[in-house]
Amino acid sequence: MFRVKFNKAFARFKAIGVATLLLLFNLAALPSEAAAPPVRIAVVTGGGSGIEQDIVDRITNRLSANPNVSISTVNPDWYVVCNIKEFMDQMSGQIRYNGNVLVKTGGGQVLSSIAVQQYKQDFSLSPGAPLNKALVDRAAREATAGAADRVIPQLEQAIQIEMDTREKIIQAQISADGEQYDAAINQLRFVSPDSPHFQNARDLMNEFEMEKESLENLKKAESIAKQGKYSSAIAILKNIPKQSKYKAKANGLAASYSAALKRASAPKIVKKSSSSSKVASGDKQADLKALDKVLKIEKQAIEDAQSKVKGELNK
Repeated sequence: MFRVKFNKAFARFKAIGVATLLLLFNLAALPSEAAAPPVRIAVVTGGGSGIEQDIVDRITNRLSANPNVSISTVNPDWYVVCNIKEFMDQMSGQIRYNGNVLVKTGGGQVLSSIAVQQYKQDFSLSPGAPLNKALVDRAAREATAGAADRVIPQLEQAIQIEMDTREKIIQAQISADGEQYDAAINQLRFVSPDSPHFQNARDLMNEFEMEKESLENLKKAESIAKQGKYSSAIAILKNIPKQSKYKAKANGLAASYSAALKRASAPKIVKKSSSSSKVASGDKQADLKALDKVLKIEKQAIEDAQSKVKGELNK
């Protein structure tokens, strides 16, 4: 049995009702095809009369056998409101019952509306005598039976459309949760225009289209970033709408790519290794030694020249 859980898709369909929102998926093991919850319907009288209650009873008895319906006045998805108005003219002997049944969602959207009228004439009426009771009762029974018989086929058709819509919405959400957006969109394309959720289904299709494009951009940005093209990747990530569920991940990736871009563009500082310093120091010492040797040779040459000059002067 399905346990209580809010469904993301049904959260967008307020007309379905609060109770329906709570009866969706089994948290322990989600089946491949989740069954939609039944439609909760409240069948009520409009004016509280006993004649109206007869219509209520007829409709309730018929719908109770439908497995897709739960008759309840607690958090209903739909309301079936039954009204009968009685018009009696004792002077002319006219008997008239006007009945109507209105089917509407919890949000007030009208799904179906029917009206019936039963007219009888009491020709045997004597001045001042009451109307024929059997004639009055027959008119009332025919009015209530006619109202119930006319609305039930429309109601059953609306219930079937509602169940088909719910199943498509559930399957579409399951596909979207698995990032299979094309399958989700195709499911919603088949929501009937007669469904009270038709426009909502179109809005959900647009949302899935946006998520599909966002996911594609996210993957494209990751691929480009691997090639070191961080600026292009960041530009793509910025185009992901803030309404997308991928926006948070996109912001995180953009921040990391910006940091990588800064590291790549920063000037590189080359540090000399200790071995290089030692080599440079060794080269300097060798140069000094070579220079000292040259100086010594030049000094010796000068001294020899001086000695030779002195020798020549002493002759």
